Amino acid sequence: MKKSLAESAWQTVCWFDIFGQTVNVEEIHRFLFGTKACVKDVEKVLEKDPRIGKSFGFYFPRGRNALVLKRCAHHHRAEKLWREALRHRFIFRFTPFLKLAAVGNTLAMGWPEKNSDIDLLIIAKKGRLFTTRFFLTFFAQIFGMRRSGRKITGRFCLSFFLAENSLDLEKIKIGREDPYLAFWIATLVPIYGRGEEFFAANGWIKKYFPNLKLPAIQKKFRQKTFLERILSGRSGDFLERILKKWQFSRARRKRKNRGGNAVIISEEILKFHETDRRKEFLKKWRERVNSKSATQK
Repeated sequence: MKKSLAESAWQTVCWFDIFGQTVNVEEIHRFLFGTKACVKDVEKVLEKDPRIGKSFGFYFPRGRNALVLKRCAHHHRAEKLWREALRHRFIFRFTPFLKLAAVGNTLAMGWPEKNSDIDLLIIAKKGRLFTTRFFLTFFAQIFGMRRSGRKITGRFCLSFFLAENSLDLEKIKIGREDPYLAFWIATLVPIYGRGEEFFAANGWIKKYFPNLKLPAIQKKFRQKTFLERILSGRSGDFLERILKKWQFSRARRKRKNRGGNAVIISEEILKFHETDRRKEFLKKWRERVNSKSATQK
């Protein structure tokens, strides 16, 4: 059954609210769940819905006005983290076979916490995933940007790697519905390389967000780095096999006692996030959408 525009707008406001966030009309339009509409029509239904409050141009479930101040604090933290991420982009240029580095999670979404790191999605050339991961980890370490131990704030979290021949993430959905995965993909911000092919491979997210505009594919020539020239042949194949065996061994030891989709280890996907809260977010969202109380916490 087709949803009404008002219900889609309410679902979107509730989606941001489960993360404790307010949202402006442009953001609601961009992430409007399941309905195609123009910004003006979205704004009209927001103004009429008694469940939704508004303050300083931000919308939220009525009674949640205090979240506006929280958003301002997040914006200030995000600016600092973005400066740090962009200042260290040179690390990606050094890394061989790296096709794309994109910022994800709370920084890309706009609500980093006080001690947030900088989560990255890394896409590597086919057949060089483990080589890319090794050198990126090495360079991030020597330049003091690798998250490790208690050294977290403002550092790169290198926990998600994809080979360029395995870009479609629909295969790791938690079930028929996985709005968080779609939202996570939609909010990714490339800071090195081009993301058009990745977004094209994940066009299924437009089923969730039909107003979302995905970039058109544009080919761009990229010169090989010094390390790529050295490691493109048989020597590179040999190193890749050695690094794969070593990294597989270490990753599998770390995966003990971690089930489900929290950790994925394969020749094309390396995902090391220790917790996966997608089911929890989906449950909270449904409860919030269906709640009769707009001030539910």
